[in-house]
Order: sequence, then structure tokens, then C-alpha cells
Amino acid sequence: MNHWATAALVGLGGSIGALARYGAGRFAAVRDAKPHYATLAVNWAGSLAIGVLYGLEWRTDRPALYAFLGTGILGGLTTYSTLNVQKASMAGERRYRTLSVYAALTYGGGWLLYALGWLLGRNL
Repeated sequence: MNHWATAALVGLGGSIGALARYGAGRFAAVRDAKPHYATLAVNWAGSLAIGVLYGLEWRTDRPALYAFLGTGILGGLTTYSTLNVQKASMAGERRYRTLSVYAALTYGGGWLLYALGWLLGRNL
């Protein structure tokens, strides 16, 4: 597959992932949930899913599908920028306990879910 086709797959997947992330945020807002819950959920889901893709070795075995799903959809779904805005907002509001728990759950939980996904992928 040529680079332009791969770029198109990444762009299409990124659009889908970004729309899913937006939908998760709207879903949380409609249910009066805190916005960082939606961000945590999509980051955890993305960590688990990318772990599965790595465990399946799709990055090397199925590069076009990985470009669409991993780099595209999961890259668009997960969000580092929103995470940092939310952490800065919590710090500005002096909600240090919430900030600490959120950061720990995001990074620790994300890593553990990635590892679980990798194990699942390796055993499929």
C-alpha cells in the first residue's frame, strides 16, 4: 500500500475516533457526569485496544489495518491534550486530590490496561 493510501486510512480512522471521543463527552454531559470521566474512559479503552493490536502484532503483520485502527481510530479517540487541560483546570481550582487520583488512574490504569490488552492479543 502506498503512503497516500495509508495517510487516507489514518485520516479516516482519526475522524471516526475523534467523533467517538466527542460522543463520549456528550454522553457524559447529558448524564451530568464530570467531563474527566469521559476522558478517562476513552483513554482506558484506547490503551486496552492498542495493547490488543500490539499483542496481535498487527503493526508489522497488517500495517494498513493497524494504520486505520491504531494510529487512526485509537489515536483520534484517546486524547493527551484534553487530559492536560483538565489537569491544569483541576490545579487552578486547587482540586489537588482529584488531580492526583485522576493522573494516577489515567497513567497507571492506562498502562495496566495496555498490558492486559497485549496479553489478550498475544493469546488470541
